[in-house]
Amino acid sequence: MKKILLFAVALGILSSCETQEPVDVNTERFYSSPWNVEITRAHNAVGTLPAAEEDHSGTVTLDKGGSFQYSMEDLNDHMYQWWGYSWSTDQFYMNWSPCLDWYINEAADSMYLNYDHYDYDPNTGNSFYWNYSVYMTK
Repeated sequence: MKKILLFAVALGILSSCETQEPVDVNTERFYSSPWNVEITRAHNAVGTLPAAEEDHSGTVTLDKGGSFQYSMEDLNDHMYQWWGYSWSTDQFYMNWSPCLDWYINEAADSMYLNYDHYDYDPNTGNSFYWNYSVYMTK
């Protein structure tokens, strides 16, 4: 009788524990292969530096460690940037700052990022931000 009672208690304890399925977020798809990318970047006039708007296209490679490398050499040092995502706040980051706007369309395997990126013009001595609008597709 004691064995049956002990078995019933153990069965009750084990059956009351809810097991949860692991959440498979599949972040590897972000960095498993390069993304096709269309970029528009712009900045307002700053001092003697005139306003500018540029369109670029190419690819971007995201690395699991956070590097974000554009294939366009005409972006100069802006070819090398950093990405991140916070699961706790559901916020996408570029260059350690929250994106101004972003979305991920899993069904279409596409992403949109809108963020500002700091720059300095040594010819005029002006500091300013480029505003990036980045459309990414696989």
